[in-house]
Amino acid sequence: MAINTSLIGKEYPPFVVTVERGKIKEFARAIGDLNPFYLDDRLGQASEWGDIIAPPTFATTFRDETADTTVVLRELGTDISRVLHGEQEFELARPIQPGHTYVCRTRILDIYEKTGRSGRMAFVVRETAITDRQSEIVGTMRHITVIRL
Repeated sequence: MAINTSLIGKEYPPFVVTVERGKIKEFARAIGDLNPFYLDDRLGQASEWGDIIAPPTFATTFRDETADTTVVLRELGTDISRVLHGEQEFELARPIQPGHTYVCRTRILDIYEKTGRSGRMAFVVRETAITDRQSEIVGTMRHITVIRL
């Protein structure tokens, strides 16, 4: 089995996410982080940000609700049964906040292969840039998907 490496550099259509206050609080509770900057509206209003902020990993919830979630797998030439979550990292220029609308742009940075104890694997490195309405960068997510070959 071979992975389609011609996808390196491919950019997917941008999608828009508007962050809801309740979703930030729900996410913080779900991950067990009760930081008052994520949960307390009054403290948020008095903070340097003027409102609550989202935990750094909140952007994992950002999805293009209109997209076909299997398109990337088909383009790579694989199926979900061969996919593993490899790694994810977040870099924030400023906090994500409720009521703000963000534009997310995802592209494939790299695809490479390695051989491990269980055999050959492909690593697909994707990056999603998160910008505000003025196109200023708010953060970047990098995600590595491992595909068993």
